[in-house]
Amino acid sequence: MVAAKRTLPAPPELQSRWAAVLEEAGLRPAILAIHDKFPEERSLEVPFSAIDGADTALADLLLERPDEVITAGIRAMRELLPVAGPEADSFRLRVIGLPPTAHRSIRAIRESDLNHLLAIDGIVRRVTEVRPQIRDAVFQCVACRTEFHEPQDEGSLVFREPLECPESQGGCGKPIGRTRFRLIAEKSTYVDAQRIELQEHPESLRHGAHPQGISVLLTEDLAGQVLPGNRVVLNGVLKSFQRASAARGGIVRNTTFDIMVLGNSIESKTVEFEEIDISPEDVEVIESFRGDPTVVDKIVLSLAPTIKGMEEEKEAIALQMFGGVEKVHSDGIRVRGDIHILIVGDPGVAKSQLLRYVAEVAPRGLYTSGKGATAAGLTAAVVKDDFAGGRWVLEAGMLVLSDGGMAVIDELDKMNPEDRSAMHEVLESGQVSIAKAGITSTLNARCPVLAAANPKWGRFTPDRSIAEQIDLPPTLLSRFDAIFSIKDVPDQARDRRLASRILASARDVEVSHLAGRPGLETQGAPFPPELLKKYIAYARRFIRPVLSAESLATLEDFYVRVRKQGEEPNAPVPITARQLEALIRLSEAAARARLSSVVGVEDAQRAIHIMETYLSRVSMTEEGKIDIDLTVTGVSHSQRERQVALLHIMRQLQATHDGIFSMEQFREAVERANIDVAKAEALLQSMRNQGEIIEPRPNQLQLVRFDGVSGR
Repeated sequence: MVAAKRTLPAPPELQSRWAAVLEEAGLRPAILAIHDKFPEERSLEVPFSAIDGADTALADLLLERPDEVITAGIRAMRELLPVAGPEADSFRLRVIGLPPTAHRSIRAIRESDLNHLLAIDGIVRRVTEVRPQIRDAVFQCVACRTEFHEPQDEGSLVFREPLECPESQGGCGKPIGRTRFRLIAEKSTYVDAQRIELQEHPESLRHGAHPQGISVLLTEDLAGQVLPGNRVVLNGVLKSFQRASAARGGIVRNTTFDIMVLGNSIESKTVEFEEIDISPEDVEVIESFRGDPTVVDKIVLSLAPTIKGMEEEKEAIALQMFGGVEKVHSDGIRVRGDIHILIVGDPGVAKSQLLRYVAEVAPRGLYTSGKGATAAGLTAAVVKDDFAGGRWVLEAGMLVLSDGGMAVIDELDKMNPEDRSAMHEVLESGQVSIAKAGITSTLNARCPVLAAANPKWGRFTPDRSIAEQIDLPPTLLSRFDAIFSIKDVPDQARDRRLASRILASARDVEVSHLAGRPGLETQGAPFPPELLKKYIAYARRFIRPVLSAESLATLEDFYVRVRKQGEEPNAPVPITARQLEALIRLSEAAARARLSSVVGVEDAQRAIHIMETYLSRVSMTEEGKIDIDLTVTGVSHSQRERQVALLHIMRQLQATHDGIFSMEQFREAVERANIDVAKAEALLQSMRNQGEIIEPRPNQLQLVRFDGVSGR
């Protein structure tokens, strides 16, 4: 049974009660300050707790009858001014901090919430451009030339036209059938208006559930304050409007109504992972791990415990979920704290299972597969939609929705190259720049990216280096802080251990289900998934570690020692400053995982171990030296030297044989130069595929770019 609405006091009584509340809350100076700063400021934010503490009955009325109560509050604001000028008519009262009883999830909104003041927690999915909305339309009667006002309903999407020339405003009283009315746009009154779509938090959805959204109308100083991807609590009044559809006989009005929220105030989520509820009991359990030297190892053991092996990869991913500390220098340059990791492995090594587990455990984790991802779906799109009346709308993609969380992308190699290139800016600066359809904007996408891909030919082959078999552009690879390759090499002892673990795990699952205890297979993990999620959120919310002098010295010694290898004659560049920044982020993440405010030597050593594992797998040359160019450019130092030597041989052959040389002449010249013929022919074939060498006659070759510069 629906409870009856409270009886609303007379407007003078409401106004006097509001005046008492504003005085008791000490808000008179704030009202005077708004009056002095008008029109830059015109809104007064009043905490709900202040209203409830001074007048509980008024606070209850505010939730049930917000339109009338807020209007009375605005009048009370004007009365507190010593001299109320015409600008006082534009004052607005914004209520913030609504009680838990007024909070609603989008999918929990029902008809009983209509015309009530609600607080809706969500993420901004779409925004329209800010456009003027008419509030007071001025019409002129064609018959008597009288000008009169026709106020418009703020919550209605339909423009209200007059039915007669009102005698109360000096008109002739003729109805619409006997005269016509002309809108005088320049004399009408407008306010700024913007429509946004608020969507449920993606990470809070059940599997397979489609995220629901709700339209919100923001007016006056609220318009233009939010961007797609912002996580906000929106306080507003829920309104309904009737659907209408075109039919052969005219306009048909449906019995089903749409809903929209008239925004009253916006509260930004300034606290990281504020939506994750961490109780005092949880804090006590989390704090018990402070000072535990093995806590990072326990977290690694708790990461997908049923997937055996991949200890180095799990350790890096564990640190990735905690992340480093973002830094903004005095000159405005931002250094990201997010750690990006790429896993390239053979089929059947449980990459996808690991990624799905991480997306479930990581706070605000979102998962997608490269097969179904586009550039617009990953970053942001500008679409023309009825949501904005047929205008262009800015819509957030997955990486923007993951702002402050974690993005997990599987099958990265299956994406189209054009779509994949949209990730460059996100990985480097944590932003998405949009310039489409006249909309230019920069959205935040500050999230670590965990990606997985398969080798170029489906499986790693021993005759080629691993770097050659990673089928991703070097410009994208260089953005990842760590790249791991996983080979599935048959080994009887290792295979037996793995098979016994998998079979034992399957047996335990069956036994636990028969006994009515599902989930028994994860009971051995030190951190259950829900506790691990809260632990990560707590650490990222409260812990901001600082590098100690000892950890700085450890990182510096490692960087200088590895760089020294590049000082030898014809030696490749082993690492760059980009890897040093990655070491700093990994060290800070290790300290944050220990709930330590200081980065210790053990944290730096853990980061160095991860970096050495990455470099030894992906950036090791045939000569056993580390060459970072294999990753960041796709060509090693020795390959580049070989290319230069072969190009020199080709130019010499072409200069001495009338601009054309044969394959036999090329092979003989390569053998004289002591260069491997197979590698030389592979380079030759690559140049032919790229159109740098043509074959004007059978078995006759010619360089298109003779000197490499002039094209002659």
